[in-house]
Amino acid sequence: MIKIKNLSKFFWKNAEKVEIFRDLNLEIKEGSFISIVWPSWSWKSTFLNMMSWIDTDFIWNLEVFSFDYKTKNENEITTFRWKNISYIFQNFKLIDNLTVRENIDLVIELNNLERNFSTIEILKLVWLETKADNYVFNLSWWESQRVAIARAFVWKTKLLLADEPTGSLDTKNKKIIMDLISSLHKKTKNTIVMITHDDEVAKISDIVYKMNDFNLIKS
Repeated sequence: MIKIKNLSKFFWKNAEKVEIFRDLNLEIKEGSFISIVWPSWSWKSTFLNMMSWIDTDFIWNLEVFSFDYKTKNENEITTFRWKNISYIFQNFKLIDNLTVRENIDLVIELNNLERNFSTIEILKLVWLETKADNYVFNLSWWESQRVAIARAFVWKTKLLLADEPTGSLDTKNKKIIMDLISSLHKKTKNTIVMITHDDEVAKISDIVYKMNDFNLIKS
């Protein structure tokens, strides 16, 4: 279970108070897939940084899988993040001078993580098994996107945060990617929080929320 309780966030800009969240409350059941429809210009990065404890201003408002962040130091929080949270970044964040296989294996090997799939198994699921030993800088944008998805699902993560995973795609390819993410979610049964500005993309999840007036409203 993930719980956000009475979360408020603001900052000052030119002597003007700018609110981001106001008394935000949210509960996410373990294993569920939720989408948040969020205007692309707004504070989604702040929200994702909160969910992954990069922004520790929220330490008193967030509970993730019963891990008591309030009693942990920065190293312990970082270790928990590496071992329990994976990401699909909007710009992928792959390492260009490593191969596809190396990009997928690197985090697992550095942190001694338990796998859901072998590297070749996950690459078959995203139709890239013939590209395993290609360098990322030789891949197309479409191929790189699928490597990023494979990397997020290959290990036994508890929480997957997805930032606009269908950004810049046409309608046909959006459906392909969302069907792929949905299929992998059913296999791994991890918890997914996806941020999107697209109502149609959001429909594939179990529950849809919309950001409205500094809070999340169930759609």
